[in-house]
Amino acid sequence: MTELTAAPRINVDDGPGGLVHQLLTAREFGVVTATVGVFVTCVLFADRFLTTSNLLAVAQQISILGIIAVGVTFVLISGEIDLSVGSLYGFLAVTLATFVTGVGIPVGAAVPLVLIIGVGIGTVNGLITTRLGIPSFIVTLAGMGILRGFALLVADGMPVDSSRLPVFQKLFAGYPLPNLSAETLWMVGAMIVGGFVLAKTVFGYHVYATGGDRSAAANAGIPTARVKTICFAISGGLAGLAAVIINAQFGDAPPTTGTNYELLAVAAIVIGGASLFGGRGSLFGTFLGAVLTGVISNALVLFGIDNNWQQIATGMLILAAVMVNTLVGRRSPARREA
Repeated sequence: MTELTAAPRINVDDGPGGLVHQLLTAREFGVVTATVGVFVTCVLFADRFLTTSNLLAVAQQISILGIIAVGVTFVLISGEIDLSVGSLYGFLAVTLATFVTGVGIPVGAAVPLVLIIGVGIGTVNGLITTRLGIPSFIVTLAGMGILRGFALLVADGMPVDSSRLPVFQKLFAGYPLPNLSAETLWMVGAMIVGGFVLAKTVFGYHVYATGGDRSAAANAGIPTARVKTICFAISGGLAGLAAVIINAQFGDAPPTTGTNYELLAVAAIVIGGASLFGGRGSLFGTFLGAVLTGVISNALVLFGIDNNWQQIATGMLILAAVMVNTLVGRRSPARREA
């Protein structure tokens, strides 16, 4: 006789397993709360904050950071760190400018070439880390200095004059939709694709498993070294995309481009609920972290406060985010059962 099973009931109480409990223990709870709080404060006290032009400007301002942070999210979840991504972004921006106006390579060929170089450098970082067993902190810290040095060496190349390259400018830094910049759309696209890969593909599962417990993942047949290397390659490729966009946007590639972007990216990711030790994080959280840093920077301008305070605010946010995430982790049922 067939046994009838009652439909699952959504538990909205605040006990273990309840909807309220799940919301309070979600890893993005802290950044969602902070973002809402900052947003409401800006709406109440900054006259020009809640305007379409200002909000779209904030989205455009965080686009480069958001794109770079997508790649670094993969690396962090896999249990590694990439401190070279800011310098790589600057190096590739200078390289693209030099290819186009210094060497004379057509922009249609220079763009994919720069993306390939970014993927290649990221792959090298991954191979040195996984094959030689050198901590990624050391590998990418060395890469940060090396790539910044190379950027300074090749900086004699003239910047891309995007006014002579309308198709290039329109594709990467134009306004395909009214008031909505191409940079913003590239960021949203990177977030969506990256989020799908992490949440819905076998590779995404391997990334989380590798960062959560590499030994267990390897015993389960997951090629952890390959997974980590691919994550570094993704980070390098997205740094290349950011370099292309910044050239199209400003037609300029100074060698200092990307300074401190590796720290800003890590800040956005950690604020978004990711763990520096791997195995935990999401691109939704990374997006919220980038939005929060962008809104704070915008608010400082609207309130007439020195923008140098942004570094202090970002540092305080990182500390607060880590504290909230630690408390959330302690309240998680899985953590208690472990």
